[in-house]
Amino acid sequence: MEAARWELAAELTEDLRGIDARIRQTRNKLAAAVRAAGTSLTGLFGAGPVIAAAVTGDVRHVARFPDRDHFAACNGTAPIEVSSGGRKIWRLSRRGNRRLNHAIHMAAVTQIRHRHSQGHACYQKKLAEGKTGKEALRALKRQVSDAIYACLQAGAGRAAAPVKSPGGQPGNGSDSSAAGSHPGHRLFGQATPGPAAYPTTPTASLPAPLPYQASGRPGQGPGAARPRQRRQQGVLDPAAREPIMPAAGRKATSPAGHR
Repeated sequence: MEAARWELAAELTEDLRGIDARIRQTRNKLAAAVRAAGTSLTGLFGAGPVIAAAVTGDVRHVARFPDRDHFAACNGTAPIEVSSGGRKIWRLSRRGNRRLNHAIHMAAVTQIRHRHSQGHACYQKKLAEGKTGKEALRALKRQVSDAIYACLQAGAGRAAAPVKSPGGQPGNGSDSSAAGSHPGHRLFGQATPGPAAYPTTPTASLPAPLPYQASGRPGQGPGAARPRQRRQQGVLDPAAREPIMPAAGRKATSPAGHR
């Protein structure tokens, strides 16, 4: 029985060591991802790589929030007004992203625990004004939310700034940004065709055109317009075998061969 207990304890200890190793690996991956993102959230007191990664992952694009008030409403740090009559009452908001709210809460609690931090001084100031501990914590969380929003805005501004390149045009990493780069680097041939090559020596004269053969009809020569035959009014083409409109006072006749 005693041997079984020792064996079970050894297995549990080995499992805990494996979990600790995976936690360290996860923290290292998060720290590398936060450094690659170039955010300045880790500069806030109480915000480490884990909190910075959680905030960055939940916010994604800070441009979704017009101002810090909208951001506070999203993360649940903006209180809700429940005033009645002349009384102004604000209560805790249960809305918003709770993961983001938890990250802000952990940063605020970390600041309260360290006496040399600005968050601790703000917390003590709210207590001196007559606020309760929870009300002072809510006020501090709102200030942390505003600080996080400012860091996210600054990071977005740095990411949107144009990167200076050694070439003449932005975004080109080559030594020269001219349109006609080295021919060996072209993927689709020459972009702009060069000037056409024309012969400098006189070419052989073309053979003379054949003489025009007239058909014997008047006005069929080259360049001569064919005379237009004026047709009497009411007379159609004979090939259509249609009757001819009779003149006034005459009997109508049918085409030849038909009575």
